[in-house]
Amino acid sequence: MGDKTSSGEALPAGDSSPADNLRLSMGALAKSGAVASIIKLVSAGLSFLMFVAVAMTTDGRQFGLYSAAYAGASLTSFFSLIGQHSAVLRFWPQYAGSGDLHSANGMMARSILVALAGLAGFSLVIVVIAFLPLASADMPEWQSICIAASVLAFALGWSEFVACALRAKNALIFALLPRDVIWRAIAIPVFVLAHFMQVKMSAVTATYLTAGLLLLSIAPQTIVLLRDTIRMKRGSLSQEQKREFKTVTLGLWGVTALPPALSQASTLLVAAILGPEAAGAVFVADRTMRLVVLALNGINQALAPQISGAFHNGDRPHVQRITSLAALAGFIIALSVLVVFVLFGNLILSIFNPAYATPTMQATLIIFGIGATVGTACGPTEILMQLTGLQHQLFKLLVVVNVLGLCATAVLTYLLGPIGAALSIAGTIIVWCVTAVFIARRSIGINPSILGFFAGEDALAARSFLKGRT
Repeated sequence: MGDKTSSGEALPAGDSSPADNLRLSMGALAKSGAVASIIKLVSAGLSFLMFVAVAMTTDGRQFGLYSAAYAGASLTSFFSLIGQHSAVLRFWPQYAGSGDLHSANGMMARSILVALAGLAGFSLVIVVIAFLPLASADMPEWQSICIAASVLAFALGWSEFVACALRAKNALIFALLPRDVIWRAIAIPVFVLAHFMQVKMSAVTATYLTAGLLLLSIAPQTIVLLRDTIRMKRGSLSQEQKREFKTVTLGLWGVTALPPALSQASTLLVAAILGPEAAGAVFVADRTMRLVVLALNGINQALAPQISGAFHNGDRPHVQRITSLAALAGFIIALSVLVVFVLFGNLILSIFNPAYATPTMQATLIIFGIGATVGTACGPTEILMQLTGLQHQLFKLLVVVNVLGLCATAVLTYLLGPIGAALSIAGTIIVWCVTAVFIARRSIGINPSILGFFAGEDALAARSFLKGRT
């Protein structure tokens, strides 16, 4: 006779359990993290080239409208998912890892419906805004660009959800490639061809084309996810599971939507104080700084379902081990990138605009890099707190630290210019990351930073956690 899952579904004799299939060995996890980091690096390069290609096919005004539509759609997409892209990473490994495939499939179906409802609702809000006389007098394209942005917001949000749902099932490459690589690899030659054919696109056309190519690129993922969800046996979630799903979803909605919103707020605040030219240089330095965290972000793609599956099935030492190792690997790469900023910062900035290659802007870039490097040394604190039931504490932390950070940004930017902006933004990153490490260690006995690796905290923190419960 075969074994049975906790939901009663029989497994053939000799087959491994869902937990065995979901949990990766350290070697496999390292390989997956490396592959994801490479995909994210390629994605960053292709993203830059895609925007260059779009700029080639539009004039200055239309590209400005396209950039605004893209930024607005990106921001909306994070809110419209109602936290479901993180919810699937939390709950699927938790249920499937314990053998409860019926609940895992039921949860996936519920998340798909909630995500689609959120995407449709927020896209409709943008359409309604299109018919409000907010900017129609000065912008004849107001209605059409808003409607196009609503389509792009839906496409960006759905692509993020599908990728996270497949990541939860450890289908890492299939999850990442369509959006991160294939979409941009298709879009670039399409826009370049339009340029060489001397086709000048409007912002509306470029936005629709961007959204359409994205939906086309993720169509195979959508088909596979919906087909598997429909075919698999699903069980009704218990009242306790429904309560947990609702509670966790509200927390995850806040912590996944708040950071991009606050990031946009910081950018707008700096632009208002310094003016467009200086703000453009700070924006470039800020985006260049993100190369520091690229490796850890890539590792996190493979790490998330492992954290959720291991933690909710009682294996805290494994969570400690993989998070602190991820911090160490990310920190080594981040430190290397920071050294490059110190040695070649002016050269990097001059690629965007020769006027940016000044001692002030190089110092700004280095300060940003230091903040990101310290944040990387703290490890995957954000996803750890999201996936281990600390999402509400994370939300409160983000609100308090970032509100104070915005106040500091306003004051220091006014007093010190770009360097002041860098000091306040980098300081905000450091404060919330270090505080998050202390909260995680105190609350769940896990230290995700590099100190967790060097201090052997996989054993020490677990003992501290157990003592606190007895």
